[in-house]
Amino acid sequence: MRADSKEKTQGSAAKRRGPIFLVIALLAGVSVAAVATVILIGPGSGPEGSGETVYLNIPANASDRLDKGRDVPQIPDRISGTVGDTLVIRNRDRATQVVAGYPVSPGQTLKIPLNRAGSYETSCSAHPEDSIRMVISE
Repeated sequence: MRADSKEKTQGSAAKRRGPIFLVIALLAGVSVAAVATVILIGPGSGPEGSGETVYLNIPANASDRLDKGRDVPQIPDRISGTVGDTLVIRNRDRATQVVAGYPVSPGQTLKIPLNRAGSYETSCSAHPEDSIRMVISE
């Protein structure tokens, strides 16, 4: 086998490994979201609308304020609800935000049933500390 042929084969192998690493990273992200789901809403979800609706509205200027190191006044430090409530996240911002492991695209509304009581620290990219406390009572 010639040297240039051997280098070509090694280069091709490196190119094939790139997508594998991307898939592994993607699977790791999905796993984190799945764990957050089990922690926040439990293994099963109850009927939607069986409780109150708790809103988290991400305003249009959230990412601009965060980029400047400023708080977003509409984003609380804590969200409170009761088992059976539904958390409704509305993203009015121009950027995708991640809340409780779920990416919420611009203009998207996401509903999460709250089925497990507890106090949880979870991801919230619209918050200056990138996290938010969720307190779900029985």
